[in-house]
Amino acid sequence: MRNIANVMNKSFLFMLIFIILPSLLHGQQSKGAGMTAGEIIEMIKEHTGGSSAWRDTTTIDNFKTGDPGEIVTGIVTTFTPTMEVLAQAVENNCNLIISHEPTFYNHADEVKWLENDPVYKAKLDYINKHHIIIWRFHDHWHNIPGKPDGILLGMMDTLKWKSYQSASDETIFNLPETTVKELAVYLKNQLNIKTIRVVGDPGLKISKIAFLPGAYGGHSHVKALEKEGVQLLLIGEATEWEGIAYISDAVGQKRNQAMILLGHEVSEESGMKECAKWLRDFIPGLPIKYIPAGEPFWQP
Repeated sequence: MRNIANVMNKSFLFMLIFIILPSLLHGQQSKGAGMTAGEIIEMIKEHTGGSSAWRDTTTIDNFKTGDPGEIVTGIVTTFTPTMEVLAQAVENNCNLIISHEPTFYNHADEVKWLENDPVYKAKLDYINKHHIIIWRFHDHWHNIPGKPDGILLGMMDTLKWKSYQSASDETIFNLPETTVKELAVYLKNQLNIKTIRVVGDPGLKISKIAFLPGAYGGHSHVKALEKEGVQLLLIGEATEWEGIAYISDAVGQKRNQAMILLGHEVSEESGMKECAKWLRDFIPGLPIKYIPAGEPFWQP
């Protein structure tokens, strides 16, 4: 009798597994399916500190195009939604684009000055035709409470520099000794850069660098070069009469410092690849794709 009872218990257990488990898995997989863009963004807000940490009135992280009430069919993360990115999103049936940088050529995405511009009008027409929703994720992706800068984290993964990062300053890296030229070649190959600019002695031996991706500005560039022991500043872009003029003077004074400019897009794009990975952790059931905007420059 005991054997019969054991068999019946096992049969009941297997029946529960086959009936209930698929339902649970389906519920988990479909969690993101059927959600609106607004609901997706609320989930992102909850995972970036919640309402207490979200700067609704001061941030540029908001909707730029589309209807937040529309159902999301798929998500694309990118550096900026170029026409090529828009086309690939449509091809992949993804109607929500999460972009790190502006859609319409200025930091706040102000468009009044562009009302009669043919490039702007054609882009907006394409967005409206395909019901594309664009939401910007800049300020908070750089500043999630208790977590590393999302852009910097993605770049460190691509460059394989995580073990070299300073514990006290996330912008400082202590690399194995190399030369400015060797580092420039490594960066060009690792990031697949077509153009890269360098200021300083190519043979200068370096090990301590400061990395400021994107467009921090000349004041921040100078302050980074003032940090003790920094021999090279790695940046995205700069106004040439600010930080670049400063480093040119430092080189002219025979100071052992140099600068490498990657370009803004190149210096941050991997951070949006990291963003796609991060989103998949809490938005299952929807396709989430990273589409690079691509380096806009080429070398003749």
